[in-house]
Amino acid sequence: MLLRRLAITLALTLLTAACAAPVASAPASSSAAAAKSDSDLGEQTSEAAAVAIVVSWLGADVPSARVVMDTHSVDLDGFDLKELARLRLDGGTWVAPSLWDAPKGGHHRTGMLTFASLSRANFDAAKVVELEVRDVALPSRLLRWERAR
Repeated sequence: MLLRRLAITLALTLLTAACAAPVASAPASSSAAAAKSDSDLGEQTSEAAAVAIVVSWLGADVPSARVVMDTHSVDLDGFDLKELARLRLDGGTWVAPSLWDAPKGGHHRTGMLTFASLSRANFDAAKVVELEVRDVALPSRLLRWERAR
């Protein structure tokens, strides 16, 4: 009985440590992963309902963002941001992403969200960039970047 209790305690300790340890994720296979962060736009974070989403736009040829999702309570593998995210520039029409390139990660997931239907020139000219992520532990999250020009 004592040996069984010790084994369970050890297993729970290892599981907790694995979830608490920082995760070093490999960059997505997209060539945009190697691009530098977009200097005009800072990083935006949405932390709510036990899920944190951090978005950083990249200075790639096609408007692309690095998205990091973290939690200790929800399996994030079922969330397809190609279906759940959308973007608009300067209050215009919402645009769906063309690609969500993210490996499975359970509680920690990092990937590239790409909007190939938008030109880089239009993206760079926008004063307001809004990214909505729907149904990831909340009905809607709106991340907003404003360029000072």
